[in-house]
Amino acid sequence: MQRTLGRALVSGLTLLLASGLPHGLAHGATGPAARPDSDASPHQISAKIVSSSDRSGDPLSELDGSTGQATSGTYIDEVGWIPDQNGQRLAVYPTDHGRYEAPASEWPDAWDEVVRMEPDADHPHMRDQFRCHVEFARIAEVDKPSWNLELWRPDVGYLATVLASCNPE
Repeated sequence: MQRTLGRALVSGLTLLLASGLPHGLAHGATGPAARPDSDASPHQISAKIVSSSDRSGDPLSELDGSTGQATSGTYIDEVGWIPDQNGQRLAVYPTDHGRYEAPASEWPDAWDEVVRMEPDADHPHMRDQFRCHVEFARIAEVDKPSWNLELWRPDVGYLATVLASCNPE
């Protein structure tokens, strides 16, 4: 799967650079990918879900396995910190609009929603991973339930993040 994603990213990056488009590949009114299933069920994780209206607890602490709902935005339905063997990972669950319909050029507005829901995510390398998911990974992996942003990944800049299939080492 990573090889396919890598090929899609390199092909997309080549097209992006050749066309001179400043806003990414997916900019058509019909969205970056055909919607695979209109009856898809919402995804849940067993982790703390954080929203802008609930900042009472530490977002990096685990709960008792219960889930909560974040305030849904235009692009992002919910976000939640989940433990990772290397550190913390923020699972970002896009809305149908954010996943299938929104032009990639609107990624800054989508990122603003993530940061409003989880201010602790506001790091340049997390932003670069998010942008990479919006501009490339959502096309290569249309059905991926969440876009996972790892706090522990190095800050290598956007281009290096893209070349590493959104997961720089």
